Amino acid sequence: MIRQISVTFGTKNVLVNIMKKYPERDLALFSTNNNDSGLQLLDYSGKESIFKSPITYDVLSHVGEDDWSYFINYVELSPSDDQRKVLDANMNTFMSSPDLPTGMFSAYYMSDSRDHTKRIILTLWRGAYAYNDWANHPDSVVSKFKNDPNINYRTASYQRVAPTNN
Repeated sequence: MIRQISVTFGTKNVLVNIMKKYPERDLALFSTNNNDSGLQLLDYSGKESIFKSPITYDVLSHVGEDDWSYFINYVELSPSDDQRKVLDANMNTFMSSPDLPTGMFSAYYMSDSRDHTKRIILTLWRGAYAYNDWANHPDSVVSKFKNDPNINYRTASYQRVAPTNN
């Protein structure tokens, strides 16, 4: 199992050069709007980060079969101690279920390496529609926390982009 995932942000040229410099690493380029702005480079090799200014996540659990080819979503939560216990229990139940939601390849439950009280749910999807169906369903693990003003719920989605201009 991957123990750590790290990300960095930058221009397409800078991020593609990193990909070329480290071809042995498992790297994927994503965009918030499928163009050259809002780019994120994700390292899912599980090794120590190669990025100069990484955001690093420690993987707490994983479920499913990864496919980094399409669409990913991050949900970041900053729960209180009591909320974290509830969230951790809900995520433990979700992560141990044999059936993932339709269109989901896999999920990672993580903590921020700089602040282990933060929780991050990274999910890999066939596309945005499948993610939206799940995230907006009242029974999904994320919908239970999204309207709680005390948990500081934030989300970001990214579409995979090719590292070349072809």
